[in-house]
Amino acid sequence: DAMRKLSARDREILVLREFQELTYAEIAIVLDIPQGTVMSRLHEARRRLRERLEPLMTGRPGGRD
Repeated sequence: DAMRKLSARDREILVLREFQELTYAEIAIVLDIPQGTVMSRLHEARRRLRERLEPLMTGRPGGRD
């Protein structure tokens, strides 16, 4: 559910890396973007996914004290 709520761009890069296990270089080729952009997009996509999952992990609404 958390993955579905992400943008298509975030889902795409996470699927390529985490599920299809492509390297950063391979993702750069597939998406036709620089490798540095792959790294920054992955970082941000992981951060947004973590924000969505945090409430489930902590058992608190919003995931914060």
